[in-house]
Amino acid sequence: MPIPDFDRHGLLPVGTYRCSMTEIEKRFGWNRHRKRLVRLLGDFLLVELRPRFAQAFYVDGSFVTDKEEPNDVDVVLDMRTARDDQKWQALMLMRDQQEQFEKQYGVHFWVNLPGMNDFLDFFGYVGNKTARFKGLDPSHLKGILRVV
Repeated sequence: MPIPDFDRHGLLPVGTYRCSMTEIEKRFGWNRHRKRLVRLLGDFLLVELRPRFAQAFYVDGSFVTDKEEPNDVDVVLDMRTARDDQKWQALMLMRDQQEQFEKQYGVHFWVNLPGMNDFLDFFGYVGNKTARFKGLDPSHLKGILRVV
């Protein structure tokens, strides 16, 4: 299923949409700033994420909205079914490199682990910042991208 059009609020409709990096580039790289974020995201995946982890990851944040110049791209690495040593490695990467990833790649990196606090559920809501900007309730639901 292709990435759907934005709803009337400039958000992806509720759901998880499987896509490729090529589809992300075509759909969300509509201006110079966004093209730069897509390029940096690709660099992040090539250099930092894929050499270490084969697990699925998700892309979210204001980047997957109609915002003309999002600050960054949120990336959630899904480690729910990974081995414990891989989970630990991902957590340490997030803890130790989060600031560097933001500066170098424009990526806000999160790790999704099994348990009660599911980042994928969390990112299914617009949150406070987007809610204020768009005049919505922070619990308003929206879509997220699963990159394959």
